[in-house]
Amino acid sequence: MKLKISLLGNSLIEYEGKRIAFKLHKAEALLYYIALNKEVTRDELKAVFWYDKNESQASANLRNALYLINNIMPEALDVDRRTVTIRPFDDDIRGLGAVTDPKIPIPSAVYAAPLKGLSSLNSPAFSEWLEAARGKIREGLIELIKKRIEAAYEAQNNEALGESLAALLRLDPFDEDSVLELMELYSNMGQDRRAAELFQSYSSLLSSKLAIAPSERAKKFYAKIVGRRGKKEGQQRFWCRERELALLSEKLADAAPCLLFIHGEAGIGKSTLINELLSTTPADDISLLSTKATAIGGNYAYSSWNNILRELRLLLDREGAAPDKRTASMLAGISPGFIKDEGLSFNADISSMTEINPVALGAMIADLVAVIAKNRPVVMVFEDIHWFDTRSIELLCAFLSCAPRADIIISGRPESARMTMAMLRQAKSGRAITEVELTPFRDEEIIYISRSLLPESTIRERGLSYFVRESEGVPLMLFEILRTLRENPGSDCTKGLGGLIIERMGELDQRERDVLNAVAVCVGGTSEIISEITLIPIEETLAAAELLISKGLIREREGSGGAVWEFTHLKLRECVYDSIPAARRRELHRRAAAALNKRYLPQHWDPALSAMLSHHYAKAGERVLELKQYLRELIFDITLNHDLFPMLSDRLFLSCSIPFSSREETDKKVEHAISILDELRGSEALTEREYAQLEASCFELAGGYRISWGEYTGAKLYTDEAIHISKQYGFTETHIHCLKHYAYMYLQIEEADKLIKVSRELLRLAKEAPAPHYFATAVRFIGMGYMMRGNYAAAEKIFLHSVKLFEQMQLTGRRYTLGMLVAKCYLGEIYERTGDLERAAAQLSECTRQCEAMNLYWGRSYFHTTAANIALDAGNMEGLFSHIDRAAALFESCRGGRCGSILYSTKAIADAERGDFEGARKALENSELLLRLIAKRDWIAAHNLAKAWTARLSGGDFSGDAMTAAKQYGENGFPLRADWIRKKFGLGG
Repeated sequence: MKLKISLLGNSLIEYEGKRIAFKLHKAEALLYYIALNKEVTRDELKAVFWYDKNESQASANLRNALYLINNIMPEALDVDRRTVTIRPFDDDIRGLGAVTDPKIPIPSAVYAAPLKGLSSLNSPAFSEWLEAARGKIREGLIELIKKRIEAAYEAQNNEALGESLAALLRLDPFDEDSVLELMELYSNMGQDRRAAELFQSYSSLLSSKLAIAPSERAKKFYAKIVGRRGKKEGQQRFWCRERELALLSEKLADAAPCLLFIHGEAGIGKSTLINELLSTTPADDISLLSTKATAIGGNYAYSSWNNILRELRLLLDREGAAPDKRTASMLAGISPGFIKDEGLSFNADISSMTEINPVALGAMIADLVAVIAKNRPVVMVFEDIHWFDTRSIELLCAFLSCAPRADIIISGRPESARMTMAMLRQAKSGRAITEVELTPFRDEEIIYISRSLLPESTIRERGLSYFVRESEGVPLMLFEILRTLRENPGSDCTKGLGGLIIERMGELDQRERDVLNAVAVCVGGTSEIISEITLIPIEETLAAAELLISKGLIREREGSGGAVWEFTHLKLRECVYDSIPAARRRELHRRAAAALNKRYLPQHWDPALSAMLSHHYAKAGERVLELKQYLRELIFDITLNHDLFPMLSDRLFLSCSIPFSSREETDKKVEHAISILDELRGSEALTEREYAQLEASCFELAGGYRISWGEYTGAKLYTDEAIHISKQYGFTETHIHCLKHYAYMYLQIEEADKLIKVSRELLRLAKEAPAPHYFATAVRFIGMGYMMRGNYAAAEKIFLHSVKLFEQMQLTGRRYTLGMLVAKCYLGEIYERTGDLERAAAQLSECTRQCEAMNLYWGRSYFHTTAANIALDAGNMEGLFSHIDRAAALFESCRGGRCGSILYSTKAIADAERGDFEGARKALENSELLLRLIAKRDWIAAHNLAKAWTARLSGGDFSGDAMTAAKQYGENGFPLRADWIRKKFGLGG
């Protein structure tokens, strides 16, 4: 008889050379149980395998199982009335005895899971035995590997030792002694990085599986390894910060999230320390998010977060975990780096119910970071916090207060250290703050570094005190002195960093100096931009930059738009920039602005480029161009994000990527534009007419902006002044824009006569201009006036004429699809009010279909909301649900344009109808918020109808709101809906 049983991996039983497969899994498990116990009583087998049966059933089942085994393998078992014994058999573990010899490769079978093919059989006793049996087999394998390790030590075979220790950790990954032993082996073999990787992996495993951290002994050993690595490699790139590095490494290795704050003077080595710290962890083992603020160029709100959000979006996309559209839209509203070729309109309506503030943003970012942290640890680096804009600081505090699942590293200058520490404590991030102050190198460290990098003859000639005195222990200064003396031992290094840089610039040719100066003026410029600033051909520019990089003056890094050039340290840039004559600096800034202006499109939101453009205009003394830059931004910001239906061509609409800048930010832009305008009053740089044109444009934009927020008093002051200037100087285009703003104002406050009057004036001017798109729009405005008067027949004819005018423009290639669809939407509203619901639905079907097909954001939410109301009047609840859900989804993801409170009033009705009273309550709250912005009579009536509808279905008092809604609809020229409400709610005539 020849029986072989496999104990590693899946179940495998061979008898007389043939593989045995049992039809009953319990029979197979029974055989394994007997095999590993050698001899078992019948009572034990019944208790383990048939614990839920009575005595007679269990006995019968055992007899059947034994009969099955004996029938297939007649000589495998010895069975009597009390016990069952297995006869001698072979197993796969006995063949692994040779693994103790380190000269023999470790077979893959060692790593197979013991008894993998067996399951618990829903038997607690068998499950407990199975786990114990697996553990016993695993312990046997571990003992074999330990004997192999001892043999490898005796043979002094490091390769086999490392392989054996790694094998041991595969079998027992929580064996800390083996982890430390293998780390030490790697370190002794000069593989400190591998040792660090091992510890990081072990620490992560403990955290994820057991929610514990490595022991203090292990952490200290890791810090020692890291410190030793820094000392070994420091001769090339890192010096004399072993103590700080070891401390920070220990904190970073801890399973608990850490908060590290490193501060010191400029040039003291903060960035170098952070880079060295991060280099101890393989890039694939962590998700790194980093940002570095700068004082160069204009900044903007949340600018210091742009790079982190750009990197975060890339990580989310890589993980296939794209954020929901609302989160994406809000974060894109503060950072263009979070946009992925998406057009967005975070408009005035949604901003009044969803405020973009640091608290809300911090929570969103923390949630997204937690998604990334599920797969690998997240490390976030915030360098030079002393240059963060106010909003970025507030966002950092809010983010930390969410106790994000990330290790945080922050650096800053000493002058802001106390304030930063207070801020970090106040944030209550739920973690201890490790503060590290970097001080200048000590005298002995300066001497050690100098002797390591310079010939002894140079050291003797200068004297050791020379290096201490001239460098003052500042690493940047020390290494610049050493670099200079290596290249030219006779250099004078007593004139400070600026003197050293000037001397090094003297060694450059004119082309190289020009490129260096251009990089100093336009930090972060691409090779093409630097070429345009210097007027040097691109090939020669690249060659000059390569030499400057080789000399350690500048470096190349990957920016959002490709490779860019910057100085290796800001202090170097300051020295070069200050050495450029003032007149030359202004000229270089002027060229930089011209180069950037070629790449600027106001419809593509890029606040970093915009801020840098304004910075260069200001530095070049080009205040007029700076003002025009602000006006270009404001035109698109206000038009796209504040007008109900922006008057732009399809081409411009579909090329736009303009997230809403908050009201606070837009207010600042308007105020700043007007302040520049005031500075330019009487300037020789402008003629009287040129100044008047800028003034009229500023006031027109300020007036239109305030109308969108319902601030009519201030809006009229600005708009009237803009009209006065436009009439005086004949600025027809600006005058047209002002009249358009007034038309929207009279629409909002529902003054039909004034709307018709101003629209006729707009019609006259548009005809004279000529401006056919405004002519067609003016016709539409007149139609709205007649509609507000209740003269639906006249309004219908006027809207049809407006549609015809827009269609005629399309024939000549001037496409204003949104303007045409708005007129068709209003036709649908007329048909709804007059009871022709079939024609109304057809009009809105065309509006929604064409908007969706073209991806024309502005108007989609309004059109779907109108379609939902028509469906409501027709009793088509499925149509109501479909359209209003689409309208809300588009609006809340900033892909639907403005809409007003009518959206959420209708949403409340739909939610209440579906029994979602919490959803209805929230929708009513949003409707009230939007009514505070613009309170049109129809929208007030819809809000009261929604309140009544929700109250009736939820068992509340509805009659008062229903009566009010019916009365309001009757007064607003919609008697059919008024009658329908009275019938629906059982109200008297």
